[in-house]
Amino acid sequence: MPAHKTGRKLTRSHTTITERARDVVTMLERLPEVTKISLGIIKQIGLGKPAVKCHPITGGFRCIVRGNTSIQEVWVYVRGDQAQLLGVQAKVAAMFP
Repeated sequence: MPAHKTGRKLTRSHTTITERARDVVTMLERLPEVTKISLGIIKQIGLGKPAVKCHPITGGFRCIVRGNTSIQEVWVYVRGDQAQLLGVQAKVAAMFP
């Protein structure tokens, strides 16, 4: 069930978040190298296994977080070099064994 989330690092244009994406965003908010998180659209899809895919963008990466019945895009902006960016991506990927 989608809920709403606000915080210092979250943009305020869209606050609806899925349960699985909430876990990812909560972890990302705690990382000092993450400067901004922007929540994207939610799409309802069929049943499936939770997963995440990360795609590079300028200044960060885009996560596509899949829950049991929905997916949500989350844009993550990271301060620092490529090594820090890859470290943050690794932490996100570790949440989906």
